[in-house]
Amino acid sequence: MRSPLTPVLLLFMVTLPAGAADLTVHVIDPQEGIIPAATVILTPRDGERRILSSDANGSCRFNMLAPGPYFIQAQAPGFEPSPAQAIVLKSEGTMDISLHLGVANVRSSIVVTATGTPQSTDELSKALTVIDADTIRLQVDRSVGEALEKVPGLRVQQLGGPVATNYFKVRGLRNADTAVLVDGLRLRDAAGTQADASGVLQDLVITNASRIEVLRGAGSSLYGTDATGGVVNLITDDGGGRTRGSLALDGGSLGAVRGMARLAGGFHQDRVAYSMGITHWNVTNGVDRDSPARNTSGQGQVTFRLSRIAWFSARLYAGDSFGFVRLTPQSVGTLPSRGIIDAVPLPLAEEHRYEAGTPISRLALGGATFMPAAYNSDSTRAGRFFTGAIRFVVRPSEGIGLTAQYQHLSTRRDYGDGPAGPGFQPKGNNYSLYRGDIETADIRLNAGLGRFQRFDAGYEFENEDFQNRLLPPPPSTNFFTAVSQFSHSVFAQDQIRLLEGRFQIAGAYRAQFFSLNRPSFEPLTGAPFAGRTFTAPPSAQTGDLSIAYMLRATGTKIRAHAGRGYRAPSLYERFGTFYNGSAYTLYGDPELRPDRSSSIDGGIDQTFWNARAQMSATYFYTRLNEVIVFDTTGAFNSLTDPLGRNGGYRNTHGGLARGVEFSSALAATASLRLEATYTYTDARQQTPLAAGVWQTYEIPRHQYSAIATERVSSRWTTFVAYTGSTDYLASISGRAFRFGGRARVQGGVNYRRPLREFRALRLYFRGDNLSGQNYFENGFRTPRVGLTGGMEFEF
Repeated sequence: MRSPLTPVLLLFMVTLPAGAADLTVHVIDPQEGIIPAATVILTPRDGERRILSSDANGSCRFNMLAPGPYFIQAQAPGFEPSPAQAIVLKSEGTMDISLHLGVANVRSSIVVTATGTPQSTDELSKALTVIDADTIRLQVDRSVGEALEKVPGLRVQQLGGPVATNYFKVRGLRNADTAVLVDGLRLRDAAGTQADASGVLQDLVITNASRIEVLRGAGSSLYGTDATGGVVNLITDDGGGRTRGSLALDGGSLGAVRGMARLAGGFHQDRVAYSMGITHWNVTNGVDRDSPARNTSGQGQVTFRLSRIAWFSARLYAGDSFGFVRLTPQSVGTLPSRGIIDAVPLPLAEEHRYEAGTPISRLALGGATFMPAAYNSDSTRAGRFFTGAIRFVVRPSEGIGLTAQYQHLSTRRDYGDGPAGPGFQPKGNNYSLYRGDIETADIRLNAGLGRFQRFDAGYEFENEDFQNRLLPPPPSTNFFTAVSQFSHSVFAQDQIRLLEGRFQIAGAYRAQFFSLNRPSFEPLTGAPFAGRTFTAPPSAQTGDLSIAYMLRATGTKIRAHAGRGYRAPSLYERFGTFYNGSAYTLYGDPELRPDRSSSIDGGIDQTFWNARAQMSATYFYTRLNEVIVFDTTGAFNSLTDPLGRNGGYRNTHGGLARGVEFSSALAATASLRLEATYTYTDARQQTPLAAGVWQTYEIPRHQYSAIATERVSSRWTTFVAYTGSTDYLASISGRAFRFGGRARVQGGVNYRRPLREFRALRLYFRGDNLSGQNYFENGFRTPRVGLTGGMEFEF
């Protein structure tokens, strides 16, 4: 029996936009010479972008395009990319334009994270930073965390060496206040304590991303839970154009070896566009030569253009990793009874004695105040994640678009520990297995209401499952739990552009409603929530407003952004328990309210010197109105708590974070580019974290970076970079410790030799921490001087 929707879908598939247009693009260098094999990117304001490659004459042609507004940009190895240029294609018209590469200017690009739709960075009313594939490649960044280290307002923590635990903190907020997306869809770990992305960040290596966009400021109205402080969006390479790819191999310090392969292109006149990449990174030694780790990741996408108005795409991103889990840092020596303690590490030789079995009481502590994270020879972590998405888009007319998409996200984390290693250890092999699955489906309608307004609205369904299995050594009893919830969300956004695009305003709203399923526990005896049914827990609602005004005569843009953020309670926070082998202890609360925040930011972006220089300044303020905390202070009373708990999760007031961000970029010459950032953050808690300590842990007051990139010639490129911060506080053994800030110098050289028209060999070298700083992140030792060298074959 044929569905009544079939005629409608067929109509969408075969209806053609009236008066299709053609566009011819010529790519040239500053001396008006042609540039073959350049990548030309055409992005409509309300659709999927298309990519072609220039031919031997430096030209390419886009045929049968729907009339309307577009952005056009070109890039090629060895040249600065062209600025993003806005164009309008007329019905039944043709356009012929030239794009100049290598001209000294401040880069502008096309982004999607600020509003969920394509915009030029010159149009943004929110604070956003782009790290493109060329920058990642030049600086030989191996992980997403490394690529983000120089973003203003963002603190990246890596607890140890490669493939170790990572945290992203935006504007002085918590780990869980940063949403991580892949192509605009949430990436998070349903089995994590807070169900944010922290459990998978260490598994995100550079594989096949075209760029990474970082939005700072509330983003929950657009992207839902966790986007309280900001959003990190990994954009997969679209593919398209000529068949092209690369093979790379590098290695260096820490016994690291990395291999990468990429392939992209299109066929049938780009009706099918594809890209794929795979990376294997093997660290045989690691920090202190005793932290081996490995990661294998794959990422790819394919797009089918079913007609001129409809297209279908499928994307996947997966990773598999293995590494050792070091012990938690601990305090040592005779410490003052109160106040902040200066962090002085135990000498490495004494740490090795401890790892070999010498008790702390027999170590030569000297003036040490803490033991860095020690090696535990049989404590391991095996992590896997998979996210696959499909998307169908149809544009029945110039101003109307409909998008339906589905994503399945699966995370797996297996921890093992045995009797070997220093300090307290289990009597036998102990395993903890965590499984998380999230299914998300949404449908959204976007409509252009005239030339100056765009309206988007949609609905999202999400189903979330969490499983945990504990396998302790005999004779203890195994434990298993399975918990799930689902939610419904509605969202809308209105964007208005007035005064020929000089004035822009955008408003958004989102509401999420939750339903809980009954949890399952094994063993059944004494299990909590037996026979209980659950009412709908509190919902989450949020709004967002941003405005920008451009003074084109002076190159000045004034912008402001205000919004509310939220984080939905995790399944562990709702139903978390501890089983000691004979009885359950309940920590969770199914009726928890979501975390809620209010934030504002405003700033000025100034471009001058004929678009060769740009400076930005932003003030931000965020208050965590209500947060979820794990409380063991005695505030619970089992006789009065509705769940009979003596401790666990509850809602309370949160802290605040405020500060300023500065960034600047200067195209000093046609070959020299200078960039610098500075962030001041004052982050404070509602209640002291320790006696007299109100400052938020792990947030330095000052962060700064600078980088100079010199294109010596079309073949040689060099860079030198510095990232630094002032000291910060962290908790060790429940006390406040002051750690020294980072002072890290990097440098690198790239040499690219063309072999044929579309083939080249690239040799690259990078040095890390060239100042040799002995830096500790939350008590975890990080790598000293590191060197990496490799080669890449392009075709």
